[in-house]
Amino acid sequence: MYQTLATAVFVFTLIAGAVPAAAALDPMPMPDPPAANAAPATAAAPTNGQIAFDKIDSLIGTWDAPTKQGVLTDIFKPFALGTDILGEEWIGGKQITSTIFYMVGTELHADHYCDYLNQPHYVVMPTLDPSILNFEFRSATNLDTHPMHFHSTTWHFTDATHLVQDWYIVGGTKPVALVHLAFTKRS
Repeated sequence: MYQTLATAVFVFTLIAGAVPAAAALDPMPMPDPPAANAAPATAAAPTNGQIAFDKIDSLIGTWDAPTKQGVLTDIFKPFALGTDILGEEWIGGKQITSTIFYMVGTELHADHYCDYLNQPHYVVMPTLDPSILNFEFRSATNLDTHPMHFHSTTWHFTDATHLVQDWYIVGGTKPVALVHLAFTKRS
C-alpha cells in the first residue's frame, strides 16, 4: 500500500507540475506593430547647458595665449568617464589654476580653483549668440580671506582654433579689471 500511495503522489506531482509548465509555454499576446507611416520618435532637443557643455568639449586639447608674463597654456581634457571636463592653466611650466566643467540637471556649471586662493562657482547663462558662453558667478569659497576673484567670464568661440576669454576681476582694494586672453589651439 505504501508503494501505491508513493506512486500516486509521484504521478500527481508530475501532472500538477506539468500544467503550470505547459501554461508557461502559451505565448503572450504581442502588441500590434507600429503603422508603416507612423512618425519616428524624435530625440529631445538639447538644453542650453548641454549645448554649452558640447562647446567646452570641443576645446579638448592644448591652447596658447600670449601674455605679458609669457605664454598662458590652457589644457582641456575629459575625465570621470567623459561626464566632466578639466581645464588647467599653465604658465612657465607651473600650473596656476584648474576649472571643472560639469552638468547639473540642464545647466552647465564650472568650479574654478584659482590662483587668487579662492574657488568661484559659475553657471553658464543662455545667450542669443551661439558662439558665446557667459559664465555667471553663483558663489565662492574663501572670499572672506581672499576677496579678489574672477567674478564672471565670457568666452567667444571665434572658430575651431581660436578662443577669446574675458575674465572680470572684482574684490579687494583694486578697481574692477578685465583680463583679455586670445587663445590659439595647437596643431
